[in-house]
Amino acid sequence: MDKFLKRKELDSEKNLEPDESPSMSGDQKKAKMVSSSKFSGTRQYSESYISFGFTFTRDANKPTPLCVVCGERLANSAMVPSKLKRHLQTKHPSLQNKNADYFVRLHENTEKEATFMRKTTKVNERALKASYQVAELIAKSKKSHTVAETLILPACKAIVEEMLGPEAAKEIAKVPLSDNTISRRINDMSADIESVVLEKIRISEKFALQLDECTDISGHAQLLANVRFVDGDAIRENFFFCKALPEKTTGEEIFRVTSEYLEQGGLNIALLCIPVSTKFVTYHLQGV
Repeated sequence: MDKFLKRKELDSEKNLEPDESPSMSGDQKKAKMVSSSKFSGTRQYSESYISFGFTFTRDANKPTPLCVVCGERLANSAMVPSKLKRHLQTKHPSLQNKNADYFVRLHENTEKEATFMRKTTKVNERALKASYQVAELIAKSKKSHTVAETLILPACKAIVEEMLGPEAAKEIAKVPLSDNTISRRINDMSADIESVVLEKIRISEKFALQLDECTDISGHAQLLANVRFVDGDAIRENFFFCKALPEKTTGEEIFRVTSEYLEQGGLNIALLCIPVSTKFVTYHLQGV
């Protein structure tokens, strides 16, 4: 029986908090619990705080006061009238005599502007994507860049206005399709495709180049290149580059232009290229 009582006393002492002692009374323990919860608790927002120009962030666990005038966020510990009033008096002294209705209207207007900006950003993203899609179609069809602004956009506006109404036609008009815009879109897509192909070549570590020279309508020599490389379990073939030959169309000049381009892309042609044909200057590279 004595062993059982001693074991119960030891167990009760183990369950005590670190700062508690067996000699503490029940009232002392209760006061300690109230004191700790007072300092560790989270301050909650009161609707009366709008009179100081403050709303709060929608965080149920730990809301923080948010100034509707300047948008500054304060700590949760500042969720008391004295600190909120001090912020209003020091940061916005010209508004300290305004009533609560003024700050309510200001908060509502801010919310409306934020909603409008979110909608506008969403529309702009869709218009940007549509602009790239039109530029891709123009590049694939090899049409003039001006066809988007002079034909495609007016045609789309006429069709949409007839089928869906004038409001939908206004949305179509937001798609940027000017001559310079289409040119920039095509250049952006070209640069992105080039970077993707170069990255896949660096990963594959084995690829071949097929080169040939030709003359454009202005009489200048152009060097064309196709690349074949291993992409996972398949062998891919892509157009690689088109570079002008500023001097001569000799093998030495072709090698110089090709090696410069590959070095810019992070490929070392000087160590890894082996020619295998005469009509087409072909190289097999092993390793990067």
